[in-house]
Amino acid sequence: MSLYFFVSSQRHLTEGLPWAETIADSIDTQIVLVVLGQDRNTLAEQARKTLQASQSIKTIEVVDEDIDSVLNHIRVKKSSLVLIVKDAHDEPFQRSLFERSPVQTLWLRINGAPPTSASRVYDFDVSTQLETQRISKRLLGRPAHSVLLENDPPGDIDVPKWLEQESVRVEGERCESGDLVWIVYGRTPAEEKRYVAARALLKESSKASIALISKGESFSESLASRLRYWATHVAEPLTREQRVELSQSLTEGSHPSWEFLGLISASAMLAAFGLLQDSAAVIIGAMLIAPLMTPILGAGLALTLGNRPLFQTASNAIVIGFLGALSSSFLFGCLVVLLQTPEVTPEMWARCKPSALDFCVGLVGGMAASYARTRSHLSSALAGAAIAAALVPPISTAGLQIAFRITQGADSSIWSSGQGTPIFGPVLLVSVNVLTIMIGSSFVLYARGMRVDRAFTIGQRWAGRMTILLVTLMLLVLVWTLGH
Repeated sequence: MSLYFFVSSQRHLTEGLPWAETIADSIDTQIVLVVLGQDRNTLAEQARKTLQASQSIKTIEVVDEDIDSVLNHIRVKKSSLVLIVKDAHDEPFQRSLFERSPVQTLWLRINGAPPTSASRVYDFDVSTQLETQRISKRLLGRPAHSVLLENDPPGDIDVPKWLEQESVRVEGERCESGDLVWIVYGRTPAEEKRYVAARALLKESSKASIALISKGESFSESLASRLRYWATHVAEPLTREQRVELSQSLTEGSHPSWEFLGLISASAMLAAFGLLQDSAAVIIGAMLIAPLMTPILGAGLALTLGNRPLFQTASNAIVIGFLGALSSSFLFGCLVVLLQTPEVTPEMWARCKPSALDFCVGLVGGMAASYARTRSHLSSALAGAAIAAALVPPISTAGLQIAFRITQGADSSIWSSGQGTPIFGPVLLVSVNVLTIMIGSSFVLYARGMRVDRAFTIGQRWAGRMTILLVTLMLLVLVWTLGH
């Protein structure tokens, strides 16, 4: 971990280095100079001379002045603290960096050298006094001695405006040259009322140095950011046109049709034939014509977008496909009973006892299928076959066993040598696979950019509740399978 000191001018380097060295000594780390700006290569050469004279500077890095590139640079390099020196010319960039930084970030307006005693360090107001004491002690080796604003704002006024005017006035009256005023924020500084006053002090402070500090991302937020960064670097992000095309394709494919019902029925009968023959090759062949992948991916897309109508349409298609496959395999089983003595083969028994490993089949299959659909050069048919392999054989097994149960009875010898639960076991296996495929595909689609980047909407709240419900059902089934 290192202190990342961002500089875009020689003045930044000259004025900010004593502060950076003081903080680096206090937290026992080294400084990484990150050079920005149009003249960054020239500034980097000047900084290398400074590198020879300073024992605290670890290395110098030159970064393009693009906010997303800088944020990813901070995240990947795992810096422990970011230091920005206030500059009017770079204020929009610095403000964005401060507000979006994934780690603890110090935005500093320098008026003099670092304070040498606690009596010269101020907290902004009493609301963050304990947090300010801890941060000041950690970064400077001395706590804040007093509070800048000691009075509460009067009632029935514009609080941000009052804070702005009062803080500028009091700073000019109370502070001396070389003092420091801390203003501490949470993870979203732009949403706090004191942010207006802080930016006013950055511009208008006459005597004191002003230090704005934000906490950065929480562990969960940091993990999500890293996953998004990893996802965008494994595969190029989808363009807007690709996202629209994929959304339209999955939406259209999620509507049930006679063609969909015919293909799923044919696939189920072919799978039933393979199950009766105990032939894995025939079962695999049946998977190639099963159209189940698209409506399940459509349901996963609905969860990422908070699209309830799409989820209902896709769910209808899944239910219709399930009933069609179950009915066709049931009829095939009745035909088999008329022609020969039925037998529950090992391939059928293998699908009568779901296990914890079956959860991995659906989850990995759903993630692979959804990723393949977002990459034009990959064949989604292969991933679709993997999904169908997790769904159609259990449905066909259940249909055949229903036919055998009706025609032969529950006491027939065909059930005596088997393991697992006929009919219920395959149906449970199908349910598990559908749930895990939905959850896995929604995760990958979200990571690939198929999401709504706006304030929390009613649809997103529904999607959150539905995702929690599906995960809960999946965990309940997992507990049941582990207990049996």
